[in-house]
Amino acid sequence: MSQAQQPVRREPYIYTWTDEDGIQRQAKIHYTRDDRTVVWDPRYPGDEEPWFDANTENWRCGDDELVTLGDPNAPGYGEIDPDEDEEEEGSQWS
Repeated sequence: MSQAQQPVRREPYIYTWTDEDGIQRQAKIHYTRDDRTVVWDPRYPGDEEPWFDANTENWRCGDDELVTLGDPNAPGYGEIDPDEDEEEEGSQWS
């Protein structure tokens, strides 16, 4: 029988790249409870799921799924659960 793993702490980070026109771009990358990396990419004003995971097809979530949003000194900030059940993922858009 395996033991449950301890939560892992993540910190948001800045990702920098140069696009095809030579323009340098940046995005702040955040983490969800199940350790997905997401970026702010609202589809329209007032979007309830403005966070986008570009590593999967059309996966989006709301602020409540993020662990790296808010006060870094708050309890639970940045903690992801390695044992998080995949059935509790955010919405799937097809």
